[in-house]
Amino acid sequence: MSFGLETHQNGLRVIDGGRRPDTPAGFHLQLPAAPRMGPAELAAELAELYALALVRDLPFELLQDPHCEIWIDASTHFTLHELLCELRSLSWFNDQALPFPGPVETVLCSRTVCGDADQRRGLRLNGDGQLTLRSLFRGVVAHRGPQIRLSTLHVTDRASCAETEPSTPPEADAPMSQWLGWIERCSGASLVQRGHAGQGQEAITTPRALVARLNASHPGRIYFNAALRLLGRRAPLDPGLEAALPGAVSAQSLLSMMAECAERAYTAAMRMQGRADRLSRPAVTAARITALLAREDQLGDSTSELAACAGELAVKTPHLLHWIDRMNRAQRGPRGEGPDMHLPSLHDDRPSHRADHVAKAVVAGALSTLLKAVFDSRRHARLRMVGSQGAGIDIGAEADRLAADVALARSVSGTFFQAENYRDLRLGEAIACHVLRRRLEAQGQSLSLGFSNFDGQLVDLAVHPRGAGGHATLRIDGRLAPWPMEAGRGGCHLAVV
Repeated sequence: MSFGLETHQNGLRVIDGGRRPDTPAGFHLQLPAAPRMGPAELAAELAELYALALVRDLPFELLQDPHCEIWIDASTHFTLHELLCELRSLSWFNDQALPFPGPVETVLCSRTVCGDADQRRGLRLNGDGQLTLRSLFRGVVAHRGPQIRLSTLHVTDRASCAETEPSTPPEADAPMSQWLGWIERCSGASLVQRGHAGQGQEAITTPRALVARLNASHPGRIYFNAALRLLGRRAPLDPGLEAALPGAVSAQSLLSMMAECAERAYTAAMRMQGRADRLSRPAVTAARITALLAREDQLGDSTSELAACAGELAVKTPHLLHWIDRMNRAQRGPRGEGPDMHLPSLHDDRPSHRADHVAKAVVAGALSTLLKAVFDSRRHARLRMVGSQGAGIDIGAEADRLAADVALARSVSGTFFQAENYRDLRLGEAIACHVLRRRLEAQGQSLSLGFSNFDGQLVDLAVHPRGAGGHATLRIDGRLAPWPMEAGRGGCHLAVV
């Protein structure tokens, strides 16, 4: 609706089509397109899923040992170093092997075709531009730490025997007892009573166990359990929030923002599944690769991206394909005369429906970002968790690791490519930023908070009073930046004078 504004000069009347300056921003999110992957990246993505299938029963502490041997059957075995060398031979992980764009755009070139592909590729490599065991299992999150391990926040997760059921969350200023009841009813999370901190679940030792744990839990349960544990330990909030008026972000308002983020993340994830440009599932792609490898006459088809992907795998990673073939034959028996390149099944550890995995990464991206933003996640800030030993944890690093763990579980199960994990985590990150913006602008007071995003950049969100509300700005690495994935205009524009 248009409205009139009387100016102070010459009595000009402005008919404006945007929102009033003193009203909070609406929630207008532009859903990202599906990742555009050329054959080089698709071959690397599929090879990575093959590699994760081969090591899914290996304990996490052994994944750092390049000399660790993996046996498939009595005559087939290899080391992690040999597996890493197979992946490094792919063009996607080798700068010298990646083709440069020529007069005609080539489908093998990352820089001309794949959009965010350079960023996705950079996260897979270390500082020297090499794929390592650590960067392989780190996934698409630039979290810190030299070790291959899971997030410490897993120790805060507690299983619930009750069935979860969706319901409308309480108001942001509702009593804490209502919020605790809603959280337990909807996600299975619960507040840990003093003296019962050690009654958590068994430790997660292998990638397969990680998949089983996350498949059996509500997407938001571990995050609500972590938030309740942090609130119970009186974890310090971000210094910019602590400096504001008391109660600027209460326990109830944090839980309310988490509930809104989780709901918006789930809605966005479901909408993404209805897009016409969505990718084929990895299992479907692997089945097509199997069919192509069985007919070598089709591998030379220069017009087929899938044929180019199959040719890349056949030429650059013959040992990896042999190991996958032997693993499939050991599990399911011989099927046909050609190599069996289907993704090895997890059997009972797979979700009952693929929709069970759809929203997990988006929810993880949103709730990890919210924890990093609200609590003090600066590098020197460390907190002792209930029942933990040692100097404490870095909330920001552990929230990043937890998001990476969720993405890793989706890839280990073979249901999503890492490129999709990259997109979904950043979609969740954008949702959290917009929820924070809208909630903090409505308070109309000076506030600020900062955190590191999933790309390792420093994000600063500041709110300045304006009229009856506030105006929020976003800076990334010190520079003003647009709000991520924002759709349409955010402010007023001059329509008629």
